Amino acid sequence: MGEELKRDIIRLIDENRSPWVKAAFYSNPEVSSILGKLIELWESNGRRGIPLDYASEDELRILHRLARRYASLSDEEARALAWGGGREESGGSLLDLIRRLVRR
Repeated sequence: MGEELKRDIIRLIDENRSPWVKAAFYSNPEVSSILGKLIELWESNGRRGIPLDYASEDELRILHRLARRYASLSDEEARALAWGGGREESGGSLLDLIRRLVRR
């Protein structure tokens, strides 16, 4: 089940044609928190595999649920969320995540 969820998250978000859907997903505070933890685990394990390989089943389910929701957004809705003008607060978490990845 975990491998199927990982593949679907990647398909829904990373392979999504819309950069705004990606930005909105990654700027979600819950996504950012989970991915921050997974990136730390991934880095401490010599960057073997991908960060999603270190997710628990619960974390994968949360990420999958959110990926499904964000993948169905229009570009306008996703852009509003990515810029913090939508229903959810981004708190700059996308920028924080990018900074962490670039520093490494």
